[in-house]
Amino acid sequence: MCIALYYTGTVLREIKYMNAARIIFGIIYLGGAATNIAFLLLYGPELYYAFADRAIFTFYIELWRAVAVPNMIHFIYLLLFYELTMGLMFVANRKFMRPALVMGIVFCLATAPVMPEAIYINIPLALIQGFLLWRECRLRSIQPD
Repeated sequence: MCIALYYTGTVLREIKYMNAARIIFGIIYLGGAATNIAFLLLYGPELYYAFADRAIFTFYIELWRAVAVPNMIHFIYLLLFYELTMGLMFVANRKFMRPALVMGIVFCLATAPVMPEAIYINIPLALIQGFLLWRECRLRSIQPD
């Protein structure tokens, strides 16, 4: 009986931490979307033209100039849709946490090489989300919805 109570308490405590992490990442991505909306309204899509000029990989620069720059407003709308969807998935319910974490990891790893400074933020965020994904999968195997 004592083991079952300890086990239940541990699972409940872990669920509480996962919910806190879920809300924090939701706020991060919704804040990123809000920032991009503000930049779009204040400065227009021209602000994003030189975004990848300092990318680590040259193919990022070439791809940005060939695909994103000519279609900038569509690219920004796609970015906003992705960030808003991800943020809302994190905030909405724990059952959306795994797909939201996968989306977050992909987003962080895809945008990390764009600017040298982004590596110091995006790589740790991707690693944290990878750890949370591992914990969430482990927790779900113990205690499903």
